[in-house]
Amino acid sequence: MPWYFYALLSTLFFAAQDLLMRVLAIKSGVPRVFSVVFNLWGAFFAILAFVIQGGSFYDLKNLTPITIILIICAVILYGFYERTHFSARKGIDASSFAIIFRLTTVIAFVGSILFLHESITIHKFIGAFFIISASFFLIYKNIKLKISRSFWLAILSALLLGIVLVIDKPASAYMQPALYSFIVWCFPVFIVAFPNVPLRQLKKEFFIGGWKVALTALLNVTGYMLFIQALTMTDASRVVVVDALTGIFVVLGGIVILKEHDHIGRKIIAAIIAFVGVYLLR
Repeated sequence: MPWYFYALLSTLFFAAQDLLMRVLAIKSGVPRVFSVVFNLWGAFFAILAFVIQGGSFYDLKNLTPITIILIICAVILYGFYERTHFSARKGIDASSFAIIFRLTTVIAFVGSILFLHESITIHKFIGAFFIISASFFLIYKNIKLKISRSFWLAILSALLLGIVLVIDKPASAYMQPALYSFIVWCFPVFIVAFPNVPLRQLKKEFFIGGWKVALTALLNVTGYMLFIQALTMTDASRVVVVDALTGIFVVLGGIVILKEHDHIGRKIIAAIIAFVGVYLLR
């Protein structure tokens, strides 16, 4: 199957996951502990997928020192990303969060060009400008979206994810997607849980989310494996552009499913601007 089939499928999975995450984040009492629960489920499904696909650790023997360093960096960045994004989602509605997160696309896109030496055109630069403009258009005089701790955590999460998406391409180049997913799901859990997680709170957050947390983690793991598969088949700058469509689907889903009707006109316009930007980035 062509690369864009995997990329589009991953986009659908990520959009469904983002909408569910917003619902779960609101219910969460302690976002970091809730993130630990989510990541434990994610690690479980990553291990399950690894076993089902007949995964092997043999690829690890052929890794170069540079690749090992990149994998370690990916694990650390994913760990800090998981520590922050649930707190951001708790304070920002799903559609606004999705627009802000289009900055991830720009960061990953520019990083792919600068550090992975992928091709660049004037259309891609204009597209990046459109996506950034969409994010700031949503923020400008938006009474609900205030410059708060949640806002800055969303920006930080977007930065972390954008950087690690650039690293994913070279870090996963010499191993099966299932093995790479296994690594970046299992090891960041320790960073999220640091320095400790009270068992009582862990149990509480586990029951707050229930089966929905497991479903969200499954959507994330599946989408991520499809994303990594697409990365193995083409340039990272092309895959992250398609992945940016997640934001469009989340904005529309937030309006239709979660009934986030505040500033609906602005959200739709921002989504259109972001979509044009994605098209130009192709």
